Order: sequence, then structure tokens, then C-alpha cells
Amino acid sequence: MTGNVQKRYGYWRVVIELGEQAALRCPTCRKRHWVEDGKPSTCPADHGEPEEVVARRQEMLPEKYEAKKEASKALRDALTARERGEHVSRDDRTTGDYLVDDWLPTLEALELRPNTKLAYRLHVEKRIVPKIGSIPLQKLTYSDIVKMHARLASEDGPRGHVLSPSTRRGVLAVLHKALAEAVRAKLILTNPADGVEYPKVRRTGRLETWDADELDKFLKATSSDRLSPLWMLLSKTGMRRGEALGLKWEDVGLDTGSVYLQRSRHQVGYQVVEGPLKGGDGRHVHIGAGTVAALKAWKAQQNTERLRWGSAWQDTGHVFTRENGEPWHPNKVTESFGEAVSAVGVKRIRVHDLRHTHATLWLRAGGHPKVLQERLGHKSIKITMDTYSHALPTMQEGIADVLDAVVYGEAR
Repeated sequence: MTGNVQKRYGYWRVVIELGEQAALRCPTCRKRHWVEDGKPSTCPADHGEPEEVVARRQEMLPEKYEAKKEASKALRDALTARERGEHVSRDDRTTGDYLVDDWLPTLEALELRPNTKLAYRLHVEKRIVPKIGSIPLQKLTYSDIVKMHARLASEDGPRGHVLSPSTRRGVLAVLHKALAEAVRAKLILTNPADGVEYPKVRRTGRLETWDADELDKFLKATSSDRLSPLWMLLSKTGMRRGEALGLKWEDVGLDTGSVYLQRSRHQVGYQVVEGPLKGGDGRHVHIGAGTVAALKAWKAQQNTERLRWGSAWQDTGHVFTRENGEPWHPNKVTESFGEAVSAVGVKRIRVHDLRHTHATLWLRAGGHPKVLQERLGHKSIKITMDTYSHALPTMQEGIADVLDAVVYGEAR
């Protein structure tokens, strides 16, 4: 590959000689369209069918130089980069065009959970494109991405608050992933998101949970509430909010005292998504007699509402529904739990903390950690023990007392 420098309109320009290449040439106006560009002919239809030809092709680089010496150096650098495979063809598309029109559609061919695809789209369309979408992809810099992140960390979003560190980590991860694909497609030479520092997500050392008396007080005080069976199921099984809201009656064995968790109903942004559990594996969870009785009473109430609503009833098969059969929105459940906690007057915890409460009470009651791991759906026992290590000192004290009594008795 060769090239030269030419002076045009007072500036020196670099011209790369690409050699002879296949092209389509209009028989009337003689315009050429290089075959590899995939560009349709822009000539009028009455000009006739384009002719297949082989023609000499040149590429003039966009930069302009005051001095010939500068242009000559740029020519040498350009030729060296192409020989090393460090060159990308000029592309004028913006970062937004690439992300929305090129990258997002490729997600459909990937085996991703629906909520993951939705989260990617939300990050791109609502958080990335409004900040840096107008910047040409090939001119996007590390500095542009750092400034974007600074704005996300300081400006209120559509819901009136600054994005959490966890959400901002997700935004940066999605952008890095998309730009990595642009590098592989040879649209850009390097990934400008490389090295961008992700925000730290601080985790509190101790989980907020209720003791047995607080949980008992709450369940008794809310026993007549519409969502009482849900509060009982969450606190007595440790399942996640989305797993409970995704339950259908076909998953519940009231005679056998077990439920089969195989889907989750949760939100991305405010949009509700329902799909398989993370990892794709379902699990069986045993429920006690009290929980079975609560679900039986709830099912009878739901059947009464079904008859009352008639054809207007939304027959989705979900266990937990509103009066018309519509499944609950996860956010509404969270709001209702907060209102119930305030009304009862117990320590304020999140709805997800019912899961932690169940795990803590299980371990302190002497329940086996391996069984708890299976109930919670953790991938390993290490996750379970690391998460609920706060319950272990009490367990150790009890076991130590037993061993001490046994060993001391034998010694006497």
C-alpha cells in the first residue's frame, strides 16, 4: 500500500492509494460505488443498470496540514498503522446511532434474560445517549465517558434523584461492553471506556432483620390485610419478592406443603418483566402448616373475587393479585410493606429484609445451613455463610455450652 500528499485549497492532504478494486459504475453519469461499501447506486433509474468495473481507488484522509512536512509524517504514520492492522476506516456515525441502531439489535440473538435486555436498553436510551449520543463514535474519548459519569452522579434523573452507585456501575459496564463490540467490528481502534473507574458500592456490615417477637407482632397485626399471605410466605420461606410475585397456583402444592419457584416478576426501571429465575434453575421450597392455611384462605377469597368480576377478571393464574386478578406491580408491593411496617410500629426494614429475617431465625433455631442454602437458592454454601455470619456467634455459644457440659461430665 502506498500514498502521497497533495496540496488543495491551501492545505496539505494525505491520500492513500488502495489499489484496484471492484466497483459499480453508472453508464450515464460515470459515478462509481465501491462494492465493499455496500452502497446502493444514487443515480436516477433511467441512467440504466450499473456496470461492474475494476477501478483505481484512493482515500483522502480528513485531516488538513499547514506544512508538507507534517502531511508527509502523517502519511508515514497512516501507512505503518495499516500495515500493523491498527487502522479503522472512517465512519461518521454517532455514538448514539451505533448503540441504538447497531448494537442493541444484536442483543436479540444472545441468550440473555428479558430483564437483562431491558436493562441494557434502558441504560443506553435513557442514560448514555442523552449524555454522549451526539458525539461521533470515532471521536469518543475516555474524557467524554468520565464526564458522562460525573453528570450521572450529580444530576437528578427522570425519577427525581441521582442514580445509585450500583446503577451507575451498570451503565458503565453496558457502555464498555458495547464499545468492545465496536472494537471487534473494527469501527474504532481502542475502547475509550477502558480504565474508567467504577463507583464503589458500599455494603453495610450488618443486615437489618426482625427478631421472632417483632415478626410475630407484624404478622398478627397485618393478618387481615390483603397482602398478609404474601408477608407470611416471604418471612417463612426466605424467597425473594420477585419469586413470590411470579408464583402461579400451578406451582403451589397445598396438599404436599411445597412450592416450586421457576419464574420471577420484577421491575427494570418501572417496567415489569417476568421470566425464568436467574441461572434458569427452579427450586422446591417447603412451607409450613400455618403458611398452607393462609394460602388456602387466600385462594378462597381470590375465587370469590373471580366470580364477582366475571368476564372482567384477568385470569393470569398468579397467586398474588389485585381485586381484578391483575398481578401486583413489585414497586406497589414494596410501598405497601413500608406502609404496613409504619402502621404496626415495629423496626423499619425493607421487604427484602424478610428474606434475611427468615435466614437469621433459621440459623439461630439450629436449622442446617445447607438446607438454608437450598431454600434461598444460593449457588454455594459459602454465599449463605458469608451473608449470615452475624447469626453464627449465637450458634457457636450454644454448641460450646453443649460440648462443655458433655466433656466436663465425662471428665468427672
